[in-house]
Amino acid sequence: MGVELRTQRLILRPLTEGDVAALIAGLNDWEVVRYLTTVPYPYGEADAQSWIRSRLPPIPGKAHFAIELPNEGMIGSVALDNELGYWLDRSWHGSGLMTEACIALLDWHFAAKPDDVVPSGAHLGNTASLNVQRKLGFVEASRSMRFAKSHGRVVEHIETTLSHAQFESARMTLGRR
Repeated sequence: MGVELRTQRLILRPLTEGDVAALIAGLNDWEVVRYLTTVPYPYGEADAQSWIRSRLPPIPGKAHFAIELPNEGMIGSVALDNELGYWLDRSWHGSGLMTEACIALLDWHFAAKPDDVVPSGAHLGNTASLNVQRKLGFVEASRSMRFAKSHGRVVEHIETTLSHAQFESARMTLGRR
């Protein structure tokens, strides 16, 4: 199966064909997908299968993981491929699970690439995602306009960045060291 990252509550693992139903369910929720840039809406079986088939084994800097909650299955995804990106099934919003998943991915990434600066960001108005990034130590770097496939138009995007030192400082604040 390749790389697998574990946290207190989660397993981060490569996507499999068994994740098709969870991808379709999670990414057909407008409240989730409206904040994603590259995901079409509605999201169908062909989209999910194509996405899974196109994923390569994860390596630092180019990794896509399913977020699995034991006894629940796949509940979202976290990736670091040019930038940190993520989504979580709406039923799990506000649970702290996305912050936990991102910490695991960033720990793994910075262990291999300690001098890297990780970019991320969020659409303007995506307060929850920006709060996750703030907790992780990301800082706003700029603003841009991005085409959002789900909207079929350009939207304002807040660009953020994270250094290893910023991440470690945030980890100390979170008390998760």
